[in-house]
Order: sequence, then C-alpha cells, then structure tokens
Amino acid sequence: MTIFDRIIAGQLPASFVYQDDICVAFLDISPMTRGHTLVVPRRSVPTLDLLDAATRAHLFEVVQKVGAAQRKGLGSLAQHLLVNDGKDASQSVPHVHIHVMPRYGGDMLQTVTRMIWHVSTLAIPKRETAARRQAMDRIARKIRDAMSA
Repeated sequence: MTIFDRIIAGQLPASFVYQDDICVAFLDISPMTRGHTLVVPRRSVPTLDLLDAATRAHLFEVVQKVGAAQRKGLGSLAQHLLVNDGKDASQSVPHVHIHVMPRYGGDMLQTVTRMIWHVSTLAIPKRETAARRQAMDRIARKIRDAMSA
C-alpha cells in the first residue's frame, strides 16, 4: 500500500482540493510552490501506461481544472506540470501522480531553489503539525472554492 493509498483511504491527513470516483487532488506535503497539488488516480498503479485511456484522459482534465483554479484562487500566472513516470524517472511513490505547481511572477530563483531542496529531502519524513495542516487547508480551500465557482 502506497502513501497515496493511505491518504485516499483516510488513514493519513491531506488537504484535498478535489475528489471524484476516479481520482483525488490534494496539496503536496512538501510543496515546491504555494498551492502545489498532486492529482492521483484512486486506482493504484505505478505508471501511466497501466491506466486505461479514459482514466488517463480524466486525470488530465482534472489537472487542467486544478490549474485554472490555482490561477483564479491563488493568483498564479501559470503552472508547471510534472509526471515522474516510473522509478527510473525519479518517481518517489510508485502510484501515478501528476504535480500541478502554480507559478507566480518573479519566482524563478525561489522555485528552482525549492526544487533542489525538495529533491534533496525526499527521504526525510515531514512532521505533521496542526498549524502546518491549517495553513495547507486554507490554501486547499481557495483552490477548491475556485474550482466550484
């Protein structure tokens, strides 16, 4: 069982921005930018080629909606989309997931620094605190509200 399976099952906390019968979207616990969201199929498979075409298409539809909501709700200007499709592509969790990372004006240096930091700390568990979860929930709510507007 992957960490994403445990999040989907409600065994671990997450700040959700979207859920349906096919996939979920929640904030990354180690965000590279404010509002960094993961879109994850409920079906646990390690690579995109193991998903059926309809599920793959649905994931990217949700990715587009999350990106639009990040622009509307958080004021981002664009998004980086990232898929590490398999272990040899530096996939840290063997469960398909698409990163939707909002980009803001003038954030290049900060984003690149955070990307380097993110990769260097993948093996270090992130400590859950009430304050950290509340901050993430506030950001998730902004994205979620923008998706439903």
